[in-house]
Amino acid sequence: MRFNNVKLSAGILYIGLIVSVVVLGLYFNIANLLTTYYGDTLESVYVYFFFFLILTLPFDILADKKLNSPRDSSSLKIIVSNVLLFLFLIFFVNIIHFVYNTENLFLAFISSMLLQLSLVGLQEIAITLVPNKYEETRNNSSLLIIKNAPTYMTMNIVRTLKGAKIIVPGHWREQKEKNYHFHLKRFELIRDLKVDLKSIFCSILINSILFTIIFYYYSSNNISTTTYIINLSLLSNLISFIYILVLPRLSQNGISNIDAVMKTVDLNLFKENLEIFESNQDKNKARGKITETVFYPIPSIKTRVDSGNQKKFGLSNISRLIIFFASFNLSIIFKGVHGNAGKPENWLFPPSE
Repeated sequence: MRFNNVKLSAGILYIGLIVSVVVLGLYFNIANLLTTYYGDTLESVYVYFFFFLILTLPFDILADKKLNSPRDSSSLKIIVSNVLLFLFLIFFVNIIHFVYNTENLFLAFISSMLLQLSLVGLQEIAITLVPNKYEETRNNSSLLIIKNAPTYMTMNIVRTLKGAKIIVPGHWREQKEKNYHFHLKRFELIRDLKVDLKSIFCSILINSILFTIIFYYYSSNNISTTTYIINLSLLSNLISFIYILVLPRLSQNGISNIDAVMKTVDLNLFKENLEIFESNQDKNKARGKITETVFYPIPSIKTRVDSGNQKKFGLSNISRLIIFFASFNLSIIFKGVHGNAGKPENWLFPPSE
């Protein structure tokens, strides 16, 4: 089986597992079962997340072994990443527990936005802790070069208190200078057009609105805090699954808009860089139309080369960012979506394209 088919199958199985757990959890009212056994306390929530992460851990490890190169593969990294994820979820749980007990709808909306913004801050902290990195300035662009970045990492833009930083995986520096600079120009364009900021804003706003609706429903029905938090997690995973189905087209349109500009700069380099990108990602040049529309926020090489220059409504990274930000809503589906299975760096830094 070709690599791209294995990767797609792994993602479908992973997401299928999470969605199955969510549906069964809601149908059998797992929140009630846990509170009956462990009590109507946060202990029940901790148990819920512990077993949910334990259930998905084998998929993380298997995907790591099957999809990553030996250089990038590390079961220890997978385990440590899940432990850290558990701790961050517990942190969010305690904040949400406090907010729910206030029964203040406005505070719920504001806190949801602040919690999501804290994830941007977490990205800024994380890049300062990355080993084997160095900073560089080019054409007024602040670059952070990660020398030993896994090959599946893409260039990215991280917003910090000091401004935007373009994250550059070391393997892009190993390409011909003309290819590297051309790809960097793409991210400078995304930054200058504030495409990433628009995606962040829209993601946070949509997630906050849905969080507030769920908050209002449960608080109006006098549901216990423990039951609310567990059901919030289940519903957030389900909502994220809907994002997976409906948002790829918006991302594809956004990418096509950037592609249209880059083609006018240098069509040959544009084609060469698509080949380089795919060699580190899905390793395929074309996909079936339905498969691409439903499962891939990134169009295939053929689609990107053949697409016209007509301006379309879209945001190139919203389908990945909105699922990443949904983790504040206690969703963990971001671990397996869009090829993230077995790739912990992508959990915190969703691929930019």
